[in-house]
Amino acid sequence: MKQTVMHTEYVTGGDDMSDIIEKEGVSFVSFRLFTPYKGLTAAVSTRLGGVSTGDFKSLNMSFSTGDDKEAVKENRRRYFNALGISIKDLVGCNQVHGVHIEQVTKKDCGRGVEGKEDALPGCDGLITNEPGVALTMNFADCTPLLFFDPVRKAIGLAHGGWRGTAGNIAGLTVEKMKEAFGSEAKDILAAIGPAMGPDRFEVGDDVIQAFTNLFGKTEVLDLYKPTKEGKYLFNMWEANRRLLLRAGLQKDHIECADICTHTHTDLFFSYRKEKGKTGRHMAVMELH
Repeated sequence: MKQTVMHTEYVTGGDDMSDIIEKEGVSFVSFRLFTPYKGLTAAVSTRLGGVSTGDFKSLNMSFSTGDDKEAVKENRRRYFNALGISIKDLVGCNQVHGVHIEQVTKKDCGRGVEGKEDALPGCDGLITNEPGVALTMNFADCTPLLFFDPVRKAIGLAHGGWRGTAGNIAGLTVEKMKEAFGSEAKDILAAIGPAMGPDRFEVGDDVIQAFTNLFGKTEVLDLYKPTKEGKYLFNMWEANRRLLLRAGLQKDHIECADICTHTHTDLFFSYRKEKGKTGRHMAVMELH
């Protein structure tokens, strides 16, 4: 099976820790933090290698965008084939920018395969310790958060939009894994996937206030810079990294892809840059 690795220097110009893999005609982000663990699949798709057309070109993973449903099914089939896992393992959810986290099992596999109607409702975090359960979520600027406990053999996946991040979904996912599986924060590895970067994510006073409530008046100053009256550039990557550290993860157990979806619409979908008319890329976590 042919596989090509493109280091993300192509994307970021930095010495970061993630790679873009091309396999079976499909491209996806792979995290070096997870690479040593052969019993784990962890990836975030790019927009390359699918059959969708127009605004959704080409590897759109979402049924909620207005794209042709059969095209989305084919895109998902190609992606899962490239990852070497079964589409029947997929567990999908309808994301609502909240902080609700569900523990799922094999009985949930197949939810969301055929459409959003049978996906898990109102959910922005998934965890499991069962092999053959593919946790999935869709993104187009929001932050994918991927979790793996190699000791307890458990995984988690969370959707870090600004509301979810301000609600500390990163820390809540760690707590949920501790409660459900006996995980210890010091053992958990976490990756922060492609998302809108700190030079592009412009927000208003409401967002700054939400994060001031979370971090406090002093620490929050490290996370944004004013651009014009009532507007600021906010660093979601760093906010999530700090929340993971606060949750007890070790510094060297956190990997940030450092890939801005807004800057690189040649590789990723960007809801904001493409004014809402675009596709979604998909994060997948599965134990084997």
